[in-house]
Amino acid sequence: MSEQQQQQRNAGPDIGESFYGFVASNPQPTTREGTSRLYFKAGQEHYDTAPDGSRIKLPTTFHDMVAFRGAAEAGDRKLEKGDWFLAAGRTQKSTNPNTGVEETEFIASRFGHDLARMNTEVGTPRRLSQMESPNRQQPQRQVTFQPAEPETPEHEQPARAM
Repeated sequence: MSEQQQQQRNAGPDIGESFYGFVASNPQPTTREGTSRLYFKAGQEHYDTAPDGSRIKLPTTFHDMVAFRGAAEAGDRKLEKGDWFLAAGRTQKSTNPNTGVEETEFIASRFGHDLARMNTEVGTPRRLSQMESPNRQQPQRQVTFQPAEPETPEHEQPARAM
């Protein structure tokens, strides 16, 4: 087995950075030199645990979120202000050309709604066409529980002595 094949076999999962938060500003799609770009401010809630075990809400922080190419197009189609989302990508430091201040932005390569907080319909057009209509009446089922009848022996046997 070659060294490259051995490395591929031993390679672990591709683990990167992730971001969890909500869309805090209206996403702004742009195109620069034929490349799609999406920018928005993302909010992130923070919590801490008090000595008594209760949760304390800390101030919400806001961060720059940027995506390019396919992630930008998907984010523009799917994300709106107020949506909760998950993003995979990486952080990058940049200098704001207007203020000269160094900032950190999250460069997203993937977006997805937080299904625990969002009520979204998921599926590709092919899968949606194969799914049943939500207006279709489901058959009514009657589920009743009937406990098993206890078994009674036809005749009792005397207990054995040891």
